[in-house]
Amino acid sequence: MKLSVYDNVELNTELEELAEKGIHKNDIGTIFEIKGDKCFVRFINRKNIGDYACVSVKSVCLDVWEKANKDKFAQWEEYKKTDRIKKNAFKPQKFLEYDLVELTVEKEKYAKFGVHKGMQGVVMEDYCIDSEYYVIFTDKNTAEDIADLCVNDDDLVLVWRNPDKIKR
Repeated sequence: MKLSVYDNVELNTELEELAEKGIHKNDIGTIFEIKGDKCFVRFINRKNIGDYACVSVKSVCLDVWEKANKDKFAQWEEYKKTDRIKKNAFKPQKFLEYDLVELTVEKEKYAKFGVHKGMQGVVMEDYCIDSEYYVIFTDKNTAEDIADLCVNDDDLVLVWRNPDKIKR
């Protein structure tokens, strides 16, 4: 199928230069521009919802996932005029599902739920939304759950990861 500007596409090939940016086979995106045999595509990060990367890729490495939606043309035209199209890599995923993490900051948005600096919790999903992970914090003494919150990845450090989850 012929590619068109604003088609939603899927990357059909694992490419080393894109993998270094966190973009892998089967990732999806929207074509912003076509020049010769290359497309400028805004890919979305399925592991960090809200994150994206804009890169050039050969058209033969793309399959149409969904044809262009004319209702979004004006929105995409405005988007292309911003500096956002200069972002060319996904933000790396810091945590995986079931990682044990520790809160490194004292903030009111966590404290009002009884969660304070130094407390540990478990990441409950293998993805995040706008760099916030869903974490359940448990009392060390009673083993009762204190709170389940979305916590910014910059506010957490990894304490322990199941060796079976480490990519080899």
